[in-house]
Amino acid sequence: MKRMVALSTALAAVMVSGTLFAGEVDPGLQAVFDHVGANESVSALLYMQEQLDAGGVNRAMDAKNATRGERHELVVRQLQAMAARTQGDLSDRLAQLKAAGRIDDYETFWIGNIVRVDGPKDEIAALIARNDVFVGYFNYNIELIQPTEIGPVDGGETIASVESGIKAIRADQVWADFGITGAGRLVSTLDTGVDGNHEALKDRWRGVADSRYQGHPEWAFFDPVTNKTFPFDSSNHGTHTMGTSCGHTATNEIGVAPGAQWINAAVIDRVSINRTISDALLAFQWIIDPDGDPATVFDVPDSCSNSWGISPLFGFPPCDDVFWVSVDNVEAGGTLIIFSAGNEGTLGLRSPADRATDDFNVMAVAAIDGNNSNYPIASFSSRGPTQCTPDGSEFIKPNISAPGVNVRSSLPGNQYGLLSGTSMASPHINGVVALMREADPNITVQRMKEIFYQTSLDLGQNGKDNSYGWGLIDAYQSVQLASGIIPACGNLDVQNLIAGQTATFTVTKNIQRGDQVAIMWGTGGNGSSFQNFSGYCATFGFEIP
Repeated sequence: MKRMVALSTALAAVMVSGTLFAGEVDPGLQAVFDHVGANESVSALLYMQEQLDAGGVNRAMDAKNATRGERHELVVRQLQAMAARTQGDLSDRLAQLKAAGRIDDYETFWIGNIVRVDGPKDEIAALIARNDVFVGYFNYNIELIQPTEIGPVDGGETIASVESGIKAIRADQVWADFGITGAGRLVSTLDTGVDGNHEALKDRWRGVADSRYQGHPEWAFFDPVTNKTFPFDSSNHGTHTMGTSCGHTATNEIGVAPGAQWINAAVIDRVSINRTISDALLAFQWIIDPDGDPATVFDVPDSCSNSWGISPLFGFPPCDDVFWVSVDNVEAGGTLIIFSAGNEGTLGLRSPADRATDDFNVMAVAAIDGNNSNYPIASFSSRGPTQCTPDGSEFIKPNISAPGVNVRSSLPGNQYGLLSGTSMASPHINGVVALMREADPNITVQRMKEIFYQTSLDLGQNGKDNSYGWGLIDAYQSVQLASGIIPACGNLDVQNLIAGQTATFTVTKNIQRGDQVAIMWGTGGNGSSFQNFSGYCATFGFEIP
């Protein structure tokens, strides 16, 4: 595990003490330095010493029961003020170096108080050695998690039923029983783009669906490669994942949240140019505040699904933490970040899905077969454990599962088709967030994660395991807890129990997995207990002695 395993904690200590020290070269960047010529250009990311304590911000906002808008404005303003306060000297130096032809280019970011520098390795090493720089990373290419299988394509004319994955997570029951479809909510993805003319998506692209966006389509589609402002897909991947999040026609119920609207950052596998970590940072910076006004929250998505990652199998250092600060800051601003676990099976998870600095970060999604009632884990779905923990010990990953085998969704050109991969699983979570935020617009990112893990259908080994995580997400129970709806759970009549019988009862209170559940009966204080692994409002059976 690298030196910067707990960046926010380390930097908080620096900020309190006021002691500054020269920055360090990340091992991944050092490996690049060791293999390039003196005049060969390298792209590096310089992380400044001072960073936002996102955890502290969350605790303070929780203590005052802050609204989502209050959280968003505070986080964005603090991030921007910090960058303005701390990057000035470095920016001045970079401008001098560029004018002198000693570096090629540079770019500043406030999403994580970061500066990108392109230039010779000696110049970059000297910049990293400054007292206001904490660490320098290599600006790696980021990679789409390619589908493992591609099924037949259709035009959508004959399909008139809800897709099996939506049924598996019980989203259709949320629509039917609660009238909740994600209406008024906003989902997003970082992907290859989206076909903005697709029949299942075009009417709910926020750029045309909301009059506040008139004259400002750039608030709803971000493409730093072509700078186009109307959404298009350079592949088929992004159209498919967005369809699973919120796609809908009268005969094609492909989306988990058919009432939600969407925006997209097209920064993955664009045209013929490799996209890098800095492109993802730009996208996260856009996602947290698309309209550039910290005081508004209507433009900020409730969630952001990411079907991409960087694999150690392709030379990326394991447990690299280059994305952690930015992800934490976006989530502190109120947007839940979701990552596909990867399609490498037992070879492990991609980064940053492999992060396990606590029970919740980063949220990594495995793929199950939603067409099979036993919901088996997909053979390709990346398994844990991960050692990307503060002390390098093993941690169970992924966090949760969703349908990812032969998922039917939208494809460019008003087509529909089947794709398989954890890329197809994470958009299901994207849609469930929209359902929960319709039920409670101010529910926090942390609380949504707690509910997901608490209510998921336990599969595989009892409790959390390295294939399914906590299990298959349950949209129905997630919305119940988010909204405070009391489930219609039955209660056991404890007076009519007979010795030797097997009795059943249901838990009607909010309990965590791993809690001891006590069973008492009769007047003599008879009782028993067992460990709960099934979740809220679940049915248990036991035999009366």
